[in-house]
Amino acid sequence: MKIAIIGTGNVGKNLGEAFEKNNEVVYGSRDPESAKARLNGKNVTTIEEAAKSADVIVLAVPYRAVKESIHEMKNNEKDKILIDVCNPLDEDLKWIKGFHESAAEEIAKHAKGAKVVKAFNTIFAENMKTGQLGNSKLTTFIAGDDEDAKGKVIELAKAIGMEPVDVGALEKARYIEPTGLLLIELGYGKKLGTNIGLNMVKENA
Repeated sequence: MKIAIIGTGNVGKNLGEAFEKNNEVVYGSRDPESAKARLNGKNVTTIEEAAKSADVIVLAVPYRAVKESIHEMKNNEKDKILIDVCNPLDEDLKWIKGFHESAAEEIAKHAKGAKVVKAFNTIFAENMKTGQLGNSKLTTFIAGDDEDAKGKVIELAKAIGMEPVDVGALEKARYIEPTGLLLIELGYGKKLGTNIGLNMVKENA
């Protein structure tokens, strides 16, 4: 598949490199020339062009930049899978959403016609390339209303090396996003660093 990574920060760069192993990846940026220099000549274009050319779009920007990034797509996200990776935090890493609506549900309202899937927000950027820590697969919790779209995201996660867990409909992102906040608190607040992750264990029947 051709995957557009919207955002060229740590999350976008690392997740993009993970997808590059099995897919064609293009990066979308508001400043393509500057981003191209930072990404060592990778395929970088405008947000609109990246969204237009892709089968799957990954929204890997800070929460505060979500609305503007969707606007820059110029409706090219319609009928496509849009993976939301963000956590709804402010610049001080403080939670800025209640528990009656998730960032993913808000994104679905702005990206009308897109098949929004929540995924990858509970894994630190540094660990996205392999999806693992040591010999343990990292769990990514996935939510979305379109079953086919979720299935494709699950396969993408497996191809990276992660352990995807289907949580249910998109409204279940209300549970997934605070889990991302917990990991951030442990990593930065409790100073455990980013070399940590979540792994859901299940006893084999």
